[in-house]
Amino acid sequence: MSTRIAASRPTILLAAIAAIALSMLYLISPVSAANFTPGQDGHPTTGESSDLKGGTATFTFEQNAQLNCDGDTASSFDFIVDYSVTGTLPVGATLIIYLSPNQGAINNNGGGDPQGYIDDVQSNFFPKDVGGLTGSGSFPVHVTVGTSFELSGGGVLGVFAQTAANVDVSNSKTNSVQCSEAQSVAESASAAESASAAESASAAESASAEQSVAASASGEQSVEAGTGTPAESQPNSSLFFNGSGPLATIAFSLILLASLGTLAYANVKSVRSRNQ
Repeated sequence: MSTRIAASRPTILLAAIAAIALSMLYLISPVSAANFTPGQDGHPTTGESSDLKGGTATFTFEQNAQLNCDGDTASSFDFIVDYSVTGTLPVGATLIIYLSPNQGAINNNGGGDPQGYIDDVQSNFFPKDVGGLTGSGSFPVHVTVGTSFELSGGGVLGVFAQTAANVDVSNSKTNSVQCSEAQSVAESASAAESASAAESASAAESASAEQSVAASASGEQSVEAGTGTPAESQPNSSLFFNGSGPLATIAFSLILLASLGTLAYANVKSVRSRNQ
């Protein structure tokens, strides 16, 4: 009887350790195993497709995408698309431009539902009417975020939807953008406005000084002009990391498994000692 107890307890403990290890792998896998490539689904979440109506053209994103955010929540994206058309695109030709996240955005913002995050991001698209387009040139694209998502880390790109037959219209993608970059752009614009205001003030003061010198030369009272002090520039304070990565989870799992293994060994040794 005691031999069976000694044999069964280690087996139960090992099974428990294996179950916990599998659970840890399940928790880690959504973060690191997706390996999602922006645009790999080919279409927005709702399935819209590009349709050039038999026309031929090339489309390329310029690498100057801009993003507007409300805190860490994306609100709109702006892209520029360069085109070159063979002949003229038929009436009704439509190009679908949609948003797609990179793996960094999924890791930082997906939480426990990475696929749900991908679906939310890719629900946002813009149908561009390109019927009648001819020659070469460029056009702007403005994508308003209707299905909201956070973008505190990683990046989201603009991509072209495939045709209904899953044929690529263009493999071009925009540069990736995130909300911290959008905030930095706003700060840069504010700094530029401040610099422009300082230059205007300095120019006005110089003009006033010149007028004072002229008045002094003609016997009028002169007023000494002041010199403005430029405002100090503010450093970019955006953080390099956003949130904790999977390494902390893996380390915690290894520590937990080691502790359970030590407990199992001590229990087996105790049982064997009682049976001797």
